[in-house]
Amino acid sequence: YALAGIFKSTETLWGAAGLQSLTAPQTALHELAAAPKIKPKSEVEAVIAANKPRKPPSKPTFNYAPDAALAMGVREAKAVTDCKLNVDGESKKLGPAIPRGFLSACSIAAAAPKPDAKQSGRLQLAQWLTSPQHPLTARVMVNRIWLNLFGEGLVRTPDDFGAYGTPPTHPALLDHLAGRFVREGWSVKRLIRSIVLSRTYQLSSEVSEKAKSKDPENLWVSHHNRRRLDAESLRDAMLVASGALDRRPGEGSLIQLRDVLINELPPLHLESQQRSVYLLMLRNSMPPELTPFNLPDALTVKSQRDSSTLATQSLYLLNNPFLVNQSKRFAKTAIAAESDNEARVRHAYLQALLRQPTDSEIRQSLDFIRESESILVSASGAAGDPSTMAWAAFCQALLVSNELRYID
Repeated sequence: YALAGIFKSTETLWGAAGLQSLTAPQTALHELAAAPKIKPKSEVEAVIAANKPRKPPSKPTFNYAPDAALAMGVREAKAVTDCKLNVDGESKKLGPAIPRGFLSACSIAAAAPKPDAKQSGRLQLAQWLTSPQHPLTARVMVNRIWLNLFGEGLVRTPDDFGAYGTPPTHPALLDHLAGRFVREGWSVKRLIRSIVLSRTYQLSSEVSEKAKSKDPENLWVSHHNRRRLDAESLRDAMLVASGALDRRPGEGSLIQLRDVLINELPPLHLESQQRSVYLLMLRNSMPPELTPFNLPDALTVKSQRDSSTLATQSLYLLNNPFLVNQSKRFAKTAIAAESDNEARVRHAYLQALLRQPTDSEIRQSLDFIRESESILVSASGAAGDPSTMAWAAFCQALLVSNELRYID
């Protein structure tokens, strides 16, 4: 209740124009009744047209400023209040007000300051969490960074440093990095630089039989852990290989054009060539090209993603329209880049896998392309140019290969 009072005394601004609240504005009843009957495409076009800014009159001419770039943030609430005790957990049975403060069960060297009577207490909470004397914050952050670089944290339960979690495999190293992290001003960039320049980070993922038998979990980091790209990185890698990646920042989504019936709208995940970080993320509708590869939903905090191998992933890599379209674009790029088939194979390997193919891989690739083209020519009703389709099949094989999808 003491911590709840701090956040109750905080106002959230949702990044909407005019400091609008999260709740959508009221919509006329006839619009709600008619919305499900409108065809999806017409509905979206109508919404976009209704939200387009009106053209200014030809005379006089005005210069209109662009829309402001807004972001979500918080500020002190107008009324700073304490939370009242819910008797027996009943929200309607309120007891005495509990003064705003911090967890009394946590006793550390950095004494928790009392919030000012006129402030929410967020500032004091942030200062307490980031105090150099605080034993946990720096260690948790260092462990998360190590986890993202090595695939496993020094503490293998990154969400639980307590009695139910696993102890650190290298406690002295964790303490050293945490202390250095604080002394260097909590600089994530400097910490990452120091780790990636170390000998340990630069080890190969190849493991000897001796190391595998003595340390099967690689607790002593005798080699680098082989990891699969996460869903966002895999999509971005495919866009880079095909040459389709749009590096411009995102500019919002259809959500900003609609205030009702989110679940009744046509697909909001429009085709995009931008980085995955700019894709629309809804709690009940995640991007379809990311969901097969262990993308966690937006309702939970997931510090370490699962890594599973499912039949749906194979079907995605074979048939998903996004992947098929990227393969076709990749093929056209390779064909246009070189006039010789062997040079095209070299170009495709370099673009997708960042290396030159071996002589054996060149022979196998050219054989595959010739056989695929022959099958497509003999097949009745094949759509498209057989040669381009054969190259697209070859490019798709590169995009779904383990070498592209895994980090060695």
